[in-house]
Amino acid sequence: MKINRHKKYGTAIYMSIFCALMAFSAGSCGFLPENEEETETVSVGKGSEIVQEINFGSGGSMKLVWSDEFDYSGVPDTSKWKYQTGKSGWGNNELQNYIDNTTEAKTAVVEDGVLKIKAYKENGEWKSARMNSKQSWTYGFIEARMKITDKKGAWPAFWMMPQDSVYGSWPKSGEIDIMENAPSTQGQGRVFSSLHAEGHYGATPKSIGKKVIDNLANDWHSIAVKWDSEKITAYYDGVEQKSYYNNGKGYVDWPYDQDFYIILNLAIGGNLGGTSDAASLASSGAEFLIDYVRVYQ
Repeated sequence: MKINRHKKYGTAIYMSIFCALMAFSAGSCGFLPENEEETETVSVGKGSEIVQEINFGSGGSMKLVWSDEFDYSGVPDTSKWKYQTGKSGWGNNELQNYIDNTTEAKTAVVEDGVLKIKAYKENGEWKSARMNSKQSWTYGFIEARMKITDKKGAWPAFWMMPQDSVYGSWPKSGEIDIMENAPSTQGQGRVFSSLHAEGHYGATPKSIGKKVIDNLANDWHSIAVKWDSEKITAYYDGVEQKSYYNNGKGYVDWPYDQDFYIILNLAIGGNLGGTSDAASLASSGAEFLIDYVRVYQ
């Protein structure tokens, strides 16, 4: 293996960002560009690099504290992941049944160094997986490298929810949506990132990113958030998008001072996924591919 030092992220900043989602009207958020630099990268055999430390310049550095590189085969690592189950209609009127994948790799399987979350129709019912990390964190740089299905009717997501909901039930204790893609309602090729709290949720979250990305389903893309006590910022392929700032007014606007765990899931249909388009997926299903998930602090 080869160690490469000071591998830089791209520093071009996309200055024109929509501050509202087509279905979600978001408030105005601050924007503060930063240069980022990765250090101590190790080349591995699966086309990605294990970055041991990220240097944020004047913002300090963060070291890798947790990851799943999916460098094995079979069911996802049960020491790192558990499954949240639910029947069709649960959540946001989605069509899929989330099933437990602990013993048999059906809706979530690791092969060829990649996690594949699969949604498919069997005996008239949609099945898929919703994976929750067993560990949770307060603050950090949370990143995944993904190939994101861009089929109408599908709704893949990479997000975080509070471990203990210290301020009460949703939305009081917050939600951090690192990446969502809903081609039926938001347009194909588009990813978006948003924050929910008692002061901004449902149809009016705070947007921290929204962008049409070329070859979303065929190329690998890194999506991340940098989260500290002052702000949360989205990054798409290493490029900073927008930030939402802590206004100091408490949990109504900033419940993001507690442990959150990671969620990876692939929904079908529903309020955002587009139930009317789900029928077109019946023969082929959909896949959400994840090369790695990493947490730095």
